[in-house]
Amino acid sequence: MRRLFVFLITPALFGAFLSAALLPDTIGHWQKGESGAAKIPDQTVWEEYGLQESESTPYSDAGKKFVLTAYRFSDGTGAMSAFDQLRPVDAKPIKIMGMTVQNETTQIVSAGNFIFVAEGYRLLPEELSHLFATAPKYARSPLPTLPKYLPAGAGLNSERYITGPVSLARFAPAIPPSTAAFRFSAEGVLAKYGPEGKETTLVIFSYPTMEMARDRTVAFSQVPGAIVKRSGPLVAITLGAPTADDAEKLLAQVKFSADITVPHQLPGLKDNPGNLLWNVAILCGVLVALCLTSGLAFGGLRYLFRRSGEHGDENEMISLHISDRRGEKL
Repeated sequence: MRRLFVFLITPALFGAFLSAALLPDTIGHWQKGESGAAKIPDQTVWEEYGLQESESTPYSDAGKKFVLTAYRFSDGTGAMSAFDQLRPVDAKPIKIMGMTVQNETTQIVSAGNFIFVAEGYRLLPEELSHLFATAPKYARSPLPTLPKYLPAGAGLNSERYITGPVSLARFAPAIPPSTAAFRFSAEGVLAKYGPEGKETTLVIFSYPTMEMARDRTVAFSQVPGAIVKRSGPLVAITLGAPTADDAEKLLAQVKFSADITVPHQLPGLKDNPGNLLWNVAILCGVLVALCLTSGLAFGGLRYLFRRSGEHGDENEMISLHISDRRGEKL
């Protein structure tokens, strides 16, 4: 019976553990409804981005309703990449928390390794804080700096992040995965420039070393219709440019800048002269207290010995009476 109980209860506990809710039961006055499976916009690409789990739930309050969807990724890079793909074309960025965009019907917020999508309602800052505070396995990590090298003027919400062969095939199919060489820990960012119908696609790949980037520059030059430029460990490629001049103008704006961080020793308590003097004063006080305690203890012991009647030669004082012998002749 014991084995049967363990056999039956273990799958239930395991299933309950895996189905931990991503969304809280309440958000302010909003009450959670019945959860369902969240719609994944691009299953294969999001799996490459590191999608772990998702949940979609309706919330209601006094007859009002909206639908909230949560996506959890393995890290912040995956969440940022999915956020770029999830943004509606007409969504505009707002400063509220993390990366946030919204249009008339939808609000999308990405922070850490989570993405929250609210349809039919715009979450308030305190409601968003509650969501991220209660999100299970929430983790923050530094975001990639590669998107900052994209020139200004890109098409609205046209940016896409590339982490592997699947996302490369989805957003830049003209580039073979063997050319990008993701085995070298390469990552890429893509954006489109120019009017609709005459767009130029710019892809920037980042490699760990300049030598790798130099080697990849030769490989990218073999892609039909590609114009390539290397800047440090970055390799920039234009695809579909109307003219060579348009491609060159765009590539000229891609410039690698190394960020050097010089370590500085922060002053501690030991470097503060006031703290040093305070410690010296404390030490002097301890020594004075030790001397007083030792003197009192020694004097007290001598007093107790005398009161007990114990006398020894070492305790006797010898008087020479020199003053009485001043007149005597030696």
